[in-house]
Amino acid sequence: MKLIKCILPEKKLDKVKETLLRQGVQGMTVYEVRGFGVHRSQLEQKISRNYVVEFLPQVMLEIVLTDDKVGDIVKALMSVSRTGQLGDGKIFVVPVEEAVRLRTGERGDAAI
Repeated sequence: MKLIKCILPEKKLDKVKETLLRQGVQGMTVYEVRGFGVHRSQLEQKISRNYVVEFLPQVMLEIVLTDDKVGDIVKALMSVSRTGQLGDGKIFVVPVEEAVRLRTGERGDAAI
């Protein structure tokens, strides 16, 4: 199992959600987050040395999937989110050791 963490601008959330549902994703968790990345230093250099870029509002999706679905979902996230511009976001894929559905006690792939 893998956990996909995807950070992207909030304006892309609806389109991403629709795409993931069409891909068969049955659940996800969405957080409102704030952060900065590469865009901060590049914008500071373009505008002024004294300019400070504040944390930008974004969303973070978390999706737990079986290993065989990860590649397709990452491709789908990239196809719907990627513009080639600063601030497109990031995708992280990390291993999940165990999943347990509390209601039924199911474990592993059956729990997701």
